[in-house]
Amino acid sequence: MYLAEVNLWNFRKYGIEGDSFETAKPGLSVPFSEGLNVLIGENDSGKTAIVDAIRYTLLTQSGEWIRLEESDFYAEGEKRAQNLKIECVFRGFSHQEAGCFLEWIGTEEIDGERLFVLKIRLTARIKGDRIMTDIRAGADPVGISMDGDARSLLRVTYLKPLRDADAELTPGRRSRFAQILKAHSLFQNGEAKKHDLETIFEGANKAIEDYFCPKEDNSGASKLMEVLKTYVDAFFPQNELHTASVSISGGDLTDILKRLSLSLDTNPSGLGAANLLFMATEFLLLQSEETYGLKLALIEELEAHLHPQAQLRLIRYLEGKSTKGQYILTTHSTTMGSSVPLESLILCKGNMVFPLASQYTKLQPKNYDFLYRFLDATKANLFFARGVLLVEGDAENLLIPTIAKVIDRPLHRYGVSIVNVGSTAFLHFVRIFQRQNDALMGIKVALITDMDVKPLEWSSTSTEEEIEKAKASRKQSLEDFENDEVKVFLSPNWTLEYEISISLFQTEFYRALLWAEKLSNSQSGIPQESKAGEVDAKVNADLGKWRECWSNNTRKNEKIAFEIYQNMMLGKEISKAVTAQVFAAHLEERLSGQDACVLKSEIQAAKSLKYILNAIYHVTEPKEVAREN
Repeated sequence: MYLAEVNLWNFRKYGIEGDSFETAKPGLSVPFSEGLNVLIGENDSGKTAIVDAIRYTLLTQSGEWIRLEESDFYAEGEKRAQNLKIECVFRGFSHQEAGCFLEWIGTEEIDGERLFVLKIRLTARIKGDRIMTDIRAGADPVGISMDGDARSLLRVTYLKPLRDADAELTPGRRSRFAQILKAHSLFQNGEAKKHDLETIFEGANKAIEDYFCPKEDNSGASKLMEVLKTYVDAFFPQNELHTASVSISGGDLTDILKRLSLSLDTNPSGLGAANLLFMATEFLLLQSEETYGLKLALIEELEAHLHPQAQLRLIRYLEGKSTKGQYILTTHSTTMGSSVPLESLILCKGNMVFPLASQYTKLQPKNYDFLYRFLDATKANLFFARGVLLVEGDAENLLIPTIAKVIDRPLHRYGVSIVNVGSTAFLHFVRIFQRQNDALMGIKVALITDMDVKPLEWSSTSTEEEIEKAKASRKQSLEDFENDEVKVFLSPNWTLEYEISISLFQTEFYRALLWAEKLSNSQSGIPQESKAGEVDAKVNADLGKWRECWSNNTRKNEKIAFEIYQNMMLGKEISKAVTAQVFAAHLEERLSGQDACVLKSEIQAAKSLKYILNAIYHVTEPKEVAREN
């Protein structure tokens, strides 16, 4: 059996769909699969609310005291709901498991087959200053109360986000290690027969008593007890005889287990090692073949105290075929986001969740395969973004954040992630945001890509009509990418470098290009200061020559841009990334100077760069603001 679905009515940030609580649809429905499920998203996206809803309804193996607070009831403005409901739906029962819930279990038809289903509902209402709760289960909407024995089979293993692993494994009355051992069948052999640990404990106690008992030589511990006896005899009345003895108190199995500690080494472990040991201990029950009931682990922020490689090892174990049980995790880690199979991710955004399994998205098997290989930690930041800029190269990745700062739209302030797909493989990434039901995810996505149509200067046989036809075809090929939130922003002519070279930043970009060449050729990586003069001289000479040569040509700027991009950058194999880095540094310098306003005006006036600006506006402006592409 596994937890297949959680439905929430008026719980925390999730209200209801409808006017009447009794007939309303849930404000949130979360589907889960068998095995690994990872809730991922930015802060306050609802991950903890979903986990807490499960805990409140099913309770935990550790027996922690959980109760609803008034703040758990949905509030809109100053008005707080007076009723809430949480429903947990279970499927995948074996006949043996179904037999444990005969009074409450029902059936449903799936693909022509009748299968078991169990629905458990926690309802609560505010009555005065009290919160009244009720747990019921059953196939009908009302159900019947669930007793303690059946409900205990549904308890979950829960690891809190800021867990203190050392405290959980330390001996004592609240020892979690003792609770886990006590729940295991190995320590449940009944009261008629002594447990092996109790026999061992009795032997240890006998040895301790012998060590302290009087001996003929009357030395060591024996002498110590003789001295103690004189004090006892003096302190009590003459007619009251007392004999002091030394033993380990508490000899039953429960007391013994509470005295046990678990550690990796003699020396104290670090937080990460202790955390891994604690999780391994919790999995003892979850993986046991001998325990009955639900095998579900809720782990908040699995990455807590773990470095990326440790996270990776743990994820690989949890997704392994040999792993038993169901896992529901929450994470803020980009390492986790890139390591977990995409089908296991559930993206939490706003007041909704978006599972990324194949039945919910338009991702095809080839898309999953590609993303599994190429979705690294850098690209996984799109799962935490409020807007995403998809670019196809290092130059855009380096330069666009600076352009965004120039126009007063710094990407980090708007929660926008820029993702370099490293090629034109946009479709693999775009389909993450395309749902089978065409629902919008509340994440604006801008695809920034090159027109990649060579200009007239490329070939003497090209015509303007052929070029315009090729541009129209390129635009049409990208239409399938778009919906209300996903938009394509296409360079008007050729590539980003060509568009800059055709703009009023022509001189500055050419200087950045030549300086990038000096950087690449310098053994130290820092050209001599005298090289700056050489660069300026060449910029003036080359641009002066080209402008004079084509002064009467209607395509003067295009010819100069072609010379800069095709013959200089590509012809000399000068790095696009280094050039973009140098040009971005130049813009940053101007931005911090007195002509920041002039720079902004120049960027906004550059027609060939309008597609870049519109992409930035798309992912940083409210949904209702529309701009031309």
